[in-house]
Amino acid sequence: MTELLIVPALTDFTTEVIAPPGTEVLDLNARMATRLADPARLRAEAHRIDSAEELFARAAAASLERGGGTAGHLRAVGIAFRLARDPAVRLALDDLELTAGTTQSSRDVLAAASRCRVFEPELEAAEAAAQGRRVWVLVDADQALPAAFALVQRLGPGKSALCGRFVARHAGALRHVPELAGVELRGWSPDRVVRDLWPAERPTGPVPRRTAWVTGGGMPGRSGPWAGWLNAERAAALAQGVLSRCRGLTVTVTGYATLATVTGMDGTPVDLRPVLDALPASAPMSFELVVGAPGFDESVVEQSVHALTGNGAQRLAGLRPYRMECGSGWGGEALCLGPDPVHDLARWTRFEAPRTLPPEDARALVATWLDRLAPRADLYPGRLAACTLIGPAVSSPAGGVRWDDSAEVVTGPDGAHVVNLRWGRAFRLNPRLVPLVRRLAAHEEGVLDALPGASRARLVTHLERAGVVGRGR
Repeated sequence: MTELLIVPALTDFTTEVIAPPGTEVLDLNARMATRLADPARLRAEAHRIDSAEELFARAAAASLERGGGTAGHLRAVGIAFRLARDPAVRLALDDLELTAGTTQSSRDVLAAASRCRVFEPELEAAEAAAQGRRVWVLVDADQALPAAFALVQRLGPGKSALCGRFVARHAGALRHVPELAGVELRGWSPDRVVRDLWPAERPTGPVPRRTAWVTGGGMPGRSGPWAGWLNAERAAALAQGVLSRCRGLTVTVTGYATLATVTGMDGTPVDLRPVLDALPASAPMSFELVVGAPGFDESVVEQSVHALTGNGAQRLAGLRPYRMECGSGWGGEALCLGPDPVHDLARWTRFEAPRTLPPEDARALVATWLDRLAPRADLYPGRLAACTLIGPAVSSPAGGVRWDDSAEVVTGPDGAHVVNLRWGRAFRLNPRLVPLVRRLAAHEEGVLDALPGASRARLVTHLERAGVVGRGR
């Protein structure tokens, strides 16, 4: 009988696992994503929530019903995840948080696993599939811990085992968790490839077959296409021949002045010009800016954002707070204080350095910049493999107006609204404009041609401020 490899939620649903011969894969994460992002489910949910969230549920359902290989589709999935209420966990498109505690504590994870309900249909499917078979539960990152621990509890420690990158790194601590006594731990992790979710609709064409997904300490294979999300110093170390096989690359930096003057996650200066030169012209390259690195104050963040969003600049993928990974270092002035001693599954270490933003200030600054950029910047919906390959939104023709794929026109209790899934805001429409804006959202040609010049300018300006249209230059 074949072995069973279970992929629990929450992992990147835009990737799929390549199992070794003789092993069947049960992807509970993909099943959960499909279930939560069912338009019919979202429309039913809209009747049970408050009016503000109802608009977003309806907008997400409309986007998912239409489909298409766009960032807007992924943002709609993110709304579906966010609306999945659970007493123990909060879901985002690319993350899972405990409602009480942290995934850095096995006690907190076990408590969440016993109370969590959002994975229930998938756990039942796993129980049915596991009958009489050896079961491996894949844990590559902490977001999968609650579902993985719940699976071990359901299947029994003698009938299940844990594997994956997270297990490799934390095997010592996991062996001391009483509830995991008797559970085999293996650091092996299968390869992942980018899942081609929308091969027909994707603007840049289908993802090449078996495009390997490379993150963290992983390395591209000796042959074949790959895409990745890598720290600047790791990207700069890749050989030209390896980069020539890349289909999309997102680079994480702590500071950015020019392509030749980048600061990596370890504080070292990096020149990324050779990386860009070696990438195929069709491979998008984007930058994730990490806020709050040692010695990097608000002025560094502002300079970096402006450099990454100015005319002719590289694309900014997004921003997130800096956290120093356990076992890593910093090339500049920083004092490592070690992880919190109460965290047995610690991933981050505390540190001190002059001119450094406190963690709460770094989080607030990220939120401020994301809100400030959202109306006009095509940032990633989340840290997903598909985002690295989608590429920036197609610009509108000179003088034309392009409806944003993350915007929907929906009707709520008080009338029609334009809902911006990228910005997270909704704007009520003047009833007289609703038919016109609906036609614009349906990409009808020449919709605005009949409007007098002043009326057209006012409407387009209003929609631009709402972040739902872009104007060609």
